Amino acid sequence: MPIEHFLAYHCGPAMAGIKPANIASCVKTENSDVLLSIKRLDNILQRRGICIEILCECEERYLIMVYRRKKLCEYLNSPQIKALLTEFGYPYKFSLELYLDILKNKIKKVCARGEGFPHEIGAFLGYPAHDIYGFINHKNEGCMLTGEWKVYAEAEKAQKLFYRYSACRRAILKHLHGGKTLEELFCAA
Repeated sequence: MPIEHFLAYHCGPAMAGIKPANIASCVKTENSDVLLSIKRLDNILQRRGICIEILCECEERYLIMVYRRKKLCEYLNSPQIKALLTEFGYPYKFSLELYLDILKNKIKKVCARGEGFPHEIGAFLGYPAHDIYGFINHKNEGCMLTGEWKVYAEAEKAQKLFYRYSACRRAILKHLHGGKTLEELFCAA
C-alpha cells in the first residue's frame, strides 16, 4: 500500500483536523522508503500545521504519529487531560516537544518489555479523560462500546465520533484513489 494511502487510512482524522492525532504501525518490509516518504510529506504538510513523526522504531516496524500541532497542544493543555498527564509524570508546564519526548521514552520502555503502550497515549490521541481512566481502572469491565478506543461513558457521543472518523477516512481515500495527493488535499491555497 502506498504510504499516502496508509497514512490516510490510519491517520486521516488527524490530517483533516477532527482529531488531535493518530498513530499507525508501519511494517518496514512493506514500505522500504517509508522514512524518505515521511520526511517529504512532513515537510509539505507542516505548512498546514500537520506533523508526521516517528514515535518508536524496532527491527520490524515504525510507530508513526500524525498530528495537528495546534489542536494537539490545545487538547493536552485542557484541564482534565493536563491533570491526567501530570499523574503520569509529565510536567505541569507544557511543552509539546518535551511531552512527546517523554511519551517516546515511555513507549520504548514498555514496548521493550512487550507491554504495549503507556496508558496516557490516549491523551495524545484525543481520547476523553474519563475513558482513559476507565480503561486504566477497569479494563473490560464497564466498557460500553469499543471502536477507536474503549468507551466507558458518553457512548452515543463516542459512536458519532467513530462514524465521523470512518467517513473522513473513506473520503480521503476516495480522493487518493481518484488521483489526488495528500499535498493537494491538505495544502491547496
